[in-house]
Amino acid sequence: MNEIVTERSNLFEPNVYITICVEIAGKVCSHKLSTAIKQAFEANEATMSKIVLEHGFAYYEKIPVSNCKIEIKNENENWIELVNQNEKIPFEIDKGELVRVFIIPSEDKTQIIIMAHHLVGDGKSIIYFVKDIMNALSGISLTYKPLTLLKRNLSQEGLSVIAKLYAHYCKHKWNNHFFTWQDYYDLHKKYWKSVSSDIQYETLSVRETQKIKDDAKQIGCSVNSYIVTLFLQKYPYLCKVGIPVSIRQDKNETMSNLTSGISINYKYNVEKTFAENAVQVHKRITKKLKRYKVFVLQFLARLPMTLIDAVLLNTYNSCCERLAKKTAKILGYFGKNKKDLGISNLTVIDIPTSYGNYKIKNIIFVPPAVSYSHNIIGVSTVNERMTISYHNTYVGIMNIPT
Repeated sequence: MNEIVTERSNLFEPNVYITICVEIAGKVCSHKLSTAIKQAFEANEATMSKIVLEHGFAYYEKIPVSNCKIEIKNENENWIELVNQNEKIPFEIDKGELVRVFIIPSEDKTQIIIMAHHLVGDGKSIIYFVKDIMNALSGISLTYKPLTLLKRNLSQEGLSVIAKLYAHYCKHKWNNHFFTWQDYYDLHKKYWKSVSSDIQYETLSVRETQKIKDDAKQIGCSVNSYIVTLFLQKYPYLCKVGIPVSIRQDKNETMSNLTSGISINYKYNVEKTFAENAVQVHKRITKKLKRYKVFVLQFLARLPMTLIDAVLLNTYNSCCERLAKKTAKILGYFGKNKKDLGISNLTVIDIPTSYGNYKIKNIIFVPPAVSYSHNIIGVSTVNERMTISYHNTYVGIMNIPT
């Protein structure tokens, strides 16, 4: 059974959609592109599965026909407005709708908009899905890729005694209250009734992108640490930054969730140079990666799975369990542990950009505006040009704890 364990926090999260906008040079036949997308669905177990929720257990189950969606839109339609509209419509993951793909044709380019529920995979998964589409479009046969999951037997080495004790306490105290698909749909509708999403992005020139790389090298930090420091420069206070971390093995191109995460606390020191701040940020990130790279996954795997569901429901006042509220604060869904900023960097996109007669011009990556971070930044680099996206949500009347 492909049980959902380390990905469990994605199950009831109402805003957990990864968006990738792929721009292909020239006008591509929409029917041919749609056929290629269907072939990509059929080549991945993740997109040929539905999510089953039974008495507190959640797992992937294969289905004979993919229920992921493909829709051809009008020419030159605004892709950001399309995403904003579709965020508000719950994905029917219980029926296998884990991905929605939209084709937007125009004379000079064709856009493929992929909205993927996080349970179908991480950001790199969707990039490899793009590779499958482009290969199928150019006539290359696809190889079936099974789902790869992190199991409960994830190594506990390095997990702190306090974390182990709290997980044990939760198992002892939790009443194993489980939730249903009705709770899933009700929470999604309640959330989006009073929340609006804002997506902005900027693609840097080749020269601007190279300057960031050169500056980072000269300073002695990674490009990612450099970007984190750039954003920290805008915060006048101690900032908590969340950074997703890929734990995917080389050559593993399956659609799976193979991402962990770390966080650092840092206050930009205006009395020091940018380079001095960047070095300190890089040191903190490096230290956390060495000691806590898989900590969050280890911790989640030890908690009762239905308690993780309750954390999300509690965050949006759909559950009144005391232990769920306490755990939500520890996990950073509200209170002082919530991240001020989340930065997800896919780095240089590691797929080809040319496929026969087809050429990828750009790939824009928009991470989900998850509940445990106030502001989300996405970074992707293709054709030597970096694109930085900003994804934020604005809350209306709903009373969300802060």
